[in-house]
Amino acid sequence: MGINTQTIGLAIGWLLVGWVGLQGLNFTVRTARRRARWHRDFELERADFRRRVEAAARAARASKAIADWSGWRPFRVAAIVDEAVDVKSFYFTPVDGRPLLPFAPGQYLTFRLPLIGTSAPLVRCYSMSGRPQQDYYRATIKRIAAPSDRPTAPPGRGSNYFHDNVRVGDVLEVRAPGGTFLIDPLAGEPVALIGAGIGVTPLVSMLDACVHSGQRREIYAIFGFRNGREHPFKDHLQRLAETNPWIHLQVSYSAPLSEDVLYKDYNHRGRLSFDRLRAVLPSNNFHYYVCGPSQMMESLVPALWDWGVPESHVHFEAFGPASVKCGGTVQSRGRRAEPCEVRFERAHWAVVWDGSFTSLLEFGEAAGIAMPSGCRAGSCGECMLAVRSGAVTNLKQPSISVPAGHCLTCISEPAGALVLDA
Repeated sequence: MGINTQTIGLAIGWLLVGWVGLQGLNFTVRTARRRARWHRDFELERADFRRRVEAAARAARASKAIADWSGWRPFRVAAIVDEAVDVKSFYFTPVDGRPLLPFAPGQYLTFRLPLIGTSAPLVRCYSMSGRPQQDYYRATIKRIAAPSDRPTAPPGRGSNYFHDNVRVGDVLEVRAPGGTFLIDPLAGEPVALIGAGIGVTPLVSMLDACVHSGQRREIYAIFGFRNGREHPFKDHLQRLAETNPWIHLQVSYSAPLSEDVLYKDYNHRGRLSFDRLRAVLPSNNFHYYVCGPSQMMESLVPALWDWGVPESHVHFEAFGPASVKCGGTVQSRGRRAEPCEVRFERAHWAVVWDGSFTSLLEFGEAAGIAMPSGCRAGSCGECMLAVRSGAVTNLKQPSISVPAGHCLTCISEPAGALVLDA
C-alpha cells in the first residue's frame, strides 16, 4: 500500500513537472509567435513606409520637374512597332549606355526634332506607353492628319515627322521624363483608367506598372476607339484582363467595322461617355485617371465632379491646349477680355490685347514677334518667358514647374498691362 502511494505520488509529481513544462513550452511558443507576428507587422509597416516615402519622392520630383539629367540627351531608335493604323511605338535606348532611372507611369518624353528647311528644331512631347525599364523607353505616337472640318489645315508636324522620317538607328535628342499626370503603382485604392484614342498611351503605362508591381488592386480600364483597326495594344490589353481577374477591361467602338465582333473585340457600341461610365462602374469610389481629346475631357471631368467625386480623386491630362476648369465648367478659350497693353520689351513693340487670341503665344506671333515655342500645350517649357511687369492668367495647369516671374505663353493670357522679355 505504501509502495502504491509512493508510486502515485511520484506519478503525480512527474505529471506536475510535465504540466509545468508544457505550460513553459506553450509560453515560449506563444512568445515566439508574438515576436514573429510583431516582426512581420514591423516589416510590413516598414515596407509600407518605404513605399510611401518613395511614392512621395517620385511625386515631388515629377511636380517639381527635377530631371534625371539636365538638358538634352541623345537616344537611339532601337525598334519601331506598328500598333494600329497610323499608330507606331518607338523604342529608345540611351546612346551613352547608362541605366535609366525609373519614371513615374503616366509621364512623357520631350523630343527635339531637326525639321528640314527650318532654322529652329521642333519640340514635341509624347507620353510613354510602357512600364519603367532600365534600358529603354517606349513612346507610342499617332499620325495626326489635318482636321476633317478643315482639310487645308496643316497636319501634326511632330507626329508626321516620326512616321515619315524616323528610322531604326536614328539618334534623337530627348529630355528627361516630365509631367505630373502619374500614378503610384504600389498604392491599393481602386482606380478607373479612362481614355480614348491615342489618349490611352499613358494609361497603358500605368496599367502595366500596376500589374508588374504585384499589387492586386481593382482596376477598371475603360477605353474608347473608332474601331478595331484603330485599337492599339488590343491583344496585350485582352491578355492582361484574362490573366488578372482584378482588371476589368471595357472597350467602346464608336464606328465598328463589319469584322469587329461585339463582346469579343469590344463591349459597347458608341462613344465613351459619362453614361457609359455609370453603366460600368459599381460606384463612384475610385481614383480616376482620364486622358483623351478635349471634347471628351470637357464632358467627363466636370461630370465626375458633379457625381460627387472629390476633385483630388480626378486626375486628367488633355492633348493640346484645352483646359478643364475646377468647379465643373469648361474654361473658355479666346473669351473677350478687358483691353490691355502687352509690351514685348526686346522687340520694342507694344500691342493691345483684346481677348480675341487663344494665348499670348498666338498673340505675339500674330504681332510678328519672334516667340519661342514647342509643344504649345504647357508641357515642354520652350515658350517660357520672363514677366518684366504685370501678371498672367494660366488657361490650364502647367505640366512643368514654372519659376516665379515667368510664364508659359502657350497657356497664358494677360491679367492686365503686361511687359514680356521678348
